[in-house]
Amino acid sequence: MLTEISLGPHGDRGHIRGALRDGFFVVRNTVPESLLDEAYGFLGSFFALPAEDKAACRVPGSNGQAGYTPPLVETAQKATAPDWKELFHWGAPLPPAHPLRTRFPARYPDPYFPDHLVPGIGSALRELHERMVRFQHDVVRTLADALGAHPDYFAEMLEDGPVVNRATWYPPMDQAPSERHMWAVEHQDFDLITALPRATASGLEVLMDDRWTPVDVPEGYAVINVGMVLERLTGGLARAAEHRVVARPGQREGRLSIVQFCHPAPWTTLTPLRIPGAQDDPQRFPTLTADELFQRTMYRINRLDNDAALASRR
Repeated sequence: MLTEISLGPHGDRGHIRGALRDGFFVVRNTVPESLLDEAYGFLGSFFALPAEDKAACRVPGSNGQAGYTPPLVETAQKATAPDWKELFHWGAPLPPAHPLRTRFPARYPDPYFPDHLVPGIGSALRELHERMVRFQHDVVRTLADALGAHPDYFAEMLEDGPVVNRATWYPPMDQAPSERHMWAVEHQDFDLITALPRATASGLEVLMDDRWTPVDVPEGYAVINVGMVLERLTGGLARAAEHRVVARPGQREGRLSIVQFCHPAPWTTLTPLRIPGAQDDPQRFPTLTADELFQRTMYRINRLDNDAALASRR
């Protein structure tokens, strides 16, 4: 059973810190369920399109952070085979002259929406992105207060950050190329936090107390997953939890999920927080910038040279 925390200042700091140590916890979602259902309807129609139509929705040079990514591209660091999943990413654009877009063009691709194939999808996904960003800002303000930081500490990191939504279609496992393939091999996220509202089917699991625990997100809630950035900023007090997505025995249907990754602006320096009351342990992590951590992790999961990876499979 995951810990539930409430949004807002002046919560039980010990309770919230315990949830951060778990790395997975639940929060009542402020995003309307009707909007989530609408987005799932549009995305289901998109992923059901012929492969050649979806392939035309790739965005070259985006490292998979915008548009479509076909199956068997993303490979987790611990995996022996690529994940059996298809992806679609979108975010919000920055003005062309924004210094972040000038310095980090691959982190800020223009969002792509296939309205010519699925009319109306762009409007729904843009609104969902905006509503999830507002929700995540409420979450990080609550976490900052519990950690003894200014309520806007994390929110300022996320200002103009490359916050990105990911829709994932996990096809039925009986269609996978081999028994070595999984929907998503165990991994940690490398952002600040990730919001995971309910998916269309089961499959999410988190490693807690050395056991894989199934996580079914209740309607009206979202799971919040601690990412590597928050783990580094808290010196390990918060845990970037290992999680995976697997089809359960007898599960024949596929699975569609939507998540949002909250990445700090790339020029953010990840200097550990001074947390009141925390044990004075030796510093666990060296200081990196958010972009350095992103680039290192993207390389490890085979996403930095996405175009070359796709070409090698043809």
